Amino acid sequence: MADTTPDPLLRLRQSIAANDPPIATLSSDPTAPGEPTENLATATHLQFDNPQHSYSLDSPTRFISSDKPVDLRSIWFAWQKKDVAIPDYIASAQQLNEELAATNSSSKIQNLVFVERLDLITWLEGASEESEYIKGLETDAAQRSAQVASGAVGGVSTIPSSTAGARTGKTIDPRLQEIYNGERRMGDHNTVLRGIKPTVPPPHFPAQSLKEFHC
Repeated sequence: MADTTPDPLLRLRQSIAANDPPIATLSSDPTAPGEPTENLATATHLQFDNPQHSYSLDSPTRFISSDKPVDLRSIWFAWQKKDVAIPDYIASAQQLNEELAATNSSSKIQNLVFVERLDLITWLEGASEESEYIKGLETDAAQRSAQVASGAVGGVSTIPSSTAGARTGKTIDPRLQEIYNGERRMGDHNTVLRGIKPTVPPPHFPAQSLKEFHC
């Protein structure tokens, strides 16, 4: 029988897009009054609304690092620390691991290297539709395309025709948009080297006038 449990990574991304992020709780029951906590050392589940669902923070996800799935606790921790510098992220992870060990928990925060953390955050916030670290993302992209086509969900941003020419309607990473903007400001290469050719034709003098001039 197929597993119908919603994927935790997709649920997290959808909740972030809806500005309705989950909360860490001490309860596994999504319908019961939650016991929210900001302490990931004692929290046991991540609870979502609309629809209600609760995931164990120890659940493995499809995000792969060092050839093994990263647990949901590490994913949620990386998102919470998305705006901090790498040294602060590492120090916070080490402190949380010490707190987890003090509770006799076998859980441990898995540190993500810079490119993994950037890839995860970019994908979760919706700035990228692709991730080389998420297993099975191709299927998710196909499902989303079908939802957009049916009107079930909104589409992603496109490049306006005035800025992208033939690329109209194609999705683009906002980081690449900045590169395209910079390229457009550079102008045409031949124009820079040779200048703009005059568009006004040279004056025309009648033949008779030329003879009088030479006389």
